[in-house]
Amino acid sequence: MMANVEIDTDSDAQLRLLADSVQAFATKRLPLARARRLRRENPEFEAAMLAEMAGQGWTGLLIPESMGGFGLGFAEAAVIVEGLSAQLAPEPFVPVAVLGAGLLNAAAPGAQRDALLSGIADGSVMPACAWQDTQGGFDPAYPAFRARRAADGWIVEGEARFVRPGSGASTWLLVARTENGPVLFEAPLSAAGLDLSMEPQADGTALARVRAHGLCANEAMPLGADRLAAVLDQTLVMNAVELLALIRRMRSMTLEYLRTRVQFGKPIGSFQALQHRQVDLLLQEELTEAAVREAVAALDAGAPAARRTSLASRAKARAADAAMHTAREAIQMHGGIGVTDEYDLGLYVNRSLALAPWLGGARLHRQRWLALNPLQSVTES
Repeated sequence: MMANVEIDTDSDAQLRLLADSVQAFATKRLPLARARRLRRENPEFEAAMLAEMAGQGWTGLLIPESMGGFGLGFAEAAVIVEGLSAQLAPEPFVPVAVLGAGLLNAAAPGAQRDALLSGIADGSVMPACAWQDTQGGFDPAYPAFRARRAADGWIVEGEARFVRPGSGASTWLLVARTENGPVLFEAPLSAAGLDLSMEPQADGTALARVRAHGLCANEAMPLGADRLAAVLDQTLVMNAVELLALIRRMRSMTLEYLRTRVQFGKPIGSFQALQHRQVDLLLQEELTEAAVREAVAALDAGAPAARRTSLASRAKARAADAAMHTAREAIQMHGGIGVTDEYDLGLYVNRSLALAPWLGGARLHRQRWLALNPLQSVTES
């Protein structure tokens, strides 16, 4: 993970090999022109490309070997997420291979669950997971849907927003509350009782809004509340990795522009005021990387729930704030061309606008972190 990290162990050397492989693939197969071309398409990604990624073994990275995956960890997943995000791949890797696979991994074993996991690993299944309420809350105790027993199964009611992928999914996964805890339901795209609408995002993607009115479901896959919370934290950290990749690219593009743009016979990057602003951006990037690295390591180490959640929210808050700050600074330092659609910087800015609020923005996660780290403990640490 994270190309700038010093490599000094066998494990890190393997991560470097994986990073080189992802970078070679992304550079060749995912040019920025492709991301520009797919904006506002329906769907805004190519299922064939996600299948190609599955062929590389990436979508099954977090899935057990017994179901066609590799059973690896989040350090490896972060390498792939970062490589894809740096090239603005519109394929919903985090929503499918992290959130979808994570929810199914967390569910009670069964034929339906195992078949879905195997499908994600081989690229034939692309679930869209609906769990977040319409207000954008991030409390695993209150998923968006409610379910009650019926004579021949379950009745599901409720409404979820911020669902990725908004279009192009092969099936729905709905997280619902029951009197015995959270459960997971699979629903076909055309299920009776499901209403859908799309909410376009700045980067040309779309989020789905899913309403269930008397949706009938036959089989429920029980989820432990603690397992659901862990999966949401894992997805949050991978979202922070996506943002970190965007931060790096925007800063790199800005630095290159300051080196080549000449005014008064000198590169504008030689002006002290702009050098100070570049140093500020570098600090933001390095602070974000430190927060993200610690959060990823905590996931792989199986950190206690409170620490895992605290680090996940800290990483997301830091990454979201840094991404928006870097985007604003990059636009200003590029001058007029920074806001033109023809210039690639705008693609990264718009992707930042779409990803920073997903799963809750910086303010929500700062509040979540503070709830777990009261002032007394902060001052004592």
